[in-house]
Amino acid sequence: MKKVLIVCLILTMALLAFSKDFVVDEMFTKQEPKMGGEINLALPGSPQSFNLYGSLDSHMYTVMLQILNPLVDMNNITKEVEPALAESWEVSPDGKEVIFHLRDVKWSDGHPFDADDVMFTLKYFAMNNKAENNARGRFTFGGKLVEWEKIDDMTIKAILPEPFGAFFITLTHVKIFPQHVLEPLVDKNALSSVNKIWTTDTPVEKIVGTGPFTMEQYTPDQKFVLKKNPYYWKVDKWGNRLPYIDKLNFLIIADPEVRMAKFMSEEVDYTVLNPRDYPTLKYKELQGAPYRIFKAEPINPVPSPLHITFNLDTTNADLKELFLNEDFRHAMEYALDRERIIEDVYNMLAVKGGTPTLPSNSFYNPKIEDIRRSFDLTKASKILDELGLKDTDNDGIRNLKNGKNLEIVFLTKTDQDYQEVAYLYSQDLKKIGVKLHLQLLDGNIALEKATAGNFEMAMLAFGNQPDPQLRKEIWQPGNPLYYNHTSTFDKQNKKAIKENMYDWELRVYDLFDLGQSTMDQSKRREYYNEWQEIYADKIPYIFVCKGMTLMGWNERVGNVYQLKQDGPVIFTNWTIFVK
Repeated sequence: MKKVLIVCLILTMALLAFSKDFVVDEMFTKQEPKMGGEINLALPGSPQSFNLYGSLDSHMYTVMLQILNPLVDMNNITKEVEPALAESWEVSPDGKEVIFHLRDVKWSDGHPFDADDVMFTLKYFAMNNKAENNARGRFTFGGKLVEWEKIDDMTIKAILPEPFGAFFITLTHVKIFPQHVLEPLVDKNALSSVNKIWTTDTPVEKIVGTGPFTMEQYTPDQKFVLKKNPYYWKVDKWGNRLPYIDKLNFLIIADPEVRMAKFMSEEVDYTVLNPRDYPTLKYKELQGAPYRIFKAEPINPVPSPLHITFNLDTTNADLKELFLNEDFRHAMEYALDRERIIEDVYNMLAVKGGTPTLPSNSFYNPKIEDIRRSFDLTKASKILDELGLKDTDNDGIRNLKNGKNLEIVFLTKTDQDYQEVAYLYSQDLKKIGVKLHLQLLDGNIALEKATAGNFEMAMLAFGNQPDPQLRKEIWQPGNPLYYNHTSTFDKQNKKAIKENMYDWELRVYDLFDLGQSTMDQSKRREYYNEWQEIYADKIPYIFVCKGMTLMGWNERVGNVYQLKQDGPVIFTNWTIFVK
């Protein structure tokens, strides 16, 4: 009997080796599954569209990423690029051409997938500047677009104006649409028409994809029901076709307290937790509650790590002189008590956020830990004294050269954690004679003021993608979101103004360009290592902390686990199963 089982296993593995199917990393299939059943997840709101390129909507992304696939994908734990609708590729020696060999798969309606689907998506959606959420900017280098050619039905070629190190990671964001379904709906004389495709009143059977699930039912403001795609192209190490479950139900629940109540009553199988809920739920788990509560080192771009910054273009001449002084910025970092913030605001459920690359990221440079300044009000006060910022009128506030008090308007969001961090920081600065006036605004308004350069100091947060190049609009001087020195960017001509950059900014600018223009990943790490060290030294941004990933899963769900304490929670929606 054992010999028969061994022979069967060998035959199964041999079939998989010659199959066009993709065998998922066995880390996601720790437990051999049961097939079938349904799992319920919560969605905070209804989507505005089903069109990934026609709307900026996180609720829509959550659902549609279960339905559509890119050419190449990213392992959500290792963050390494792996094959998806392209099963393999070759890069030319000069890094300017990439040939993709497509996977022989079917859309969820049984129609074959081929190169025409890719070319259609790129032309009318991903690289269409009339599509509201297009990716054209990410495929433009030196003012030139990437060109795409169809070689045959199952082969396409990308021709790059220059080598682009983040090309494959950029492609993971481009999901492929079905030409046979959508081409009749595109008005080719009015390319903005693509934004009106796949609106939320579209019949669910018209929402076709290559992903693990397809849409079965949508009831506005109530729920989505996704059903298993019988043509999905991933299998497990035992030869089972994924996903394991028959249905994935998204219950639309706007109120976070209601979501939590439904999780605790087992109506919802998964929930994201905030730091205040974690201790209570973890205690209940240990007392025998039917769920598992996880805390994990953050590996994902959101929630974003908080940072504090200074407006190097502020119209207040006295403050501008201070903000441009590296010693002053160093003093302001010494005055930041990250440990207390992590303890008091995040209930010990946060980590220091890097500069800004996360410690879990392959691009992270650990040398920044030796450069970063720990909380020390004595050192901060000494630096301010040496800068001549002393309390000359004995009112408890240091004075500028002109005799005015050292008072700074500090812009941040009204979110509770932002407010608490801002308050703690302001109280410590007050102890050394620096007065912050907190300006608390709605998140969208605060971001609008900041990106317009209308602030003195600010505390905000931006996502930190696995590849720094995907956030160069934020961290490279001369880009639209480099908001603490807006005079380095010409908004009208969309160009960098190098003559307005300081020496260290010019080096950062060059490092991002160097990191973009090579596909040698070891070289790219060298460039981004230097960028992080410059940021840690010059601190145009003082990075505060990043909340840990907190979540709860019902114990009835299998293939959800951690390899080590506080390590990432390992799961995908297509490898979980009902025990």
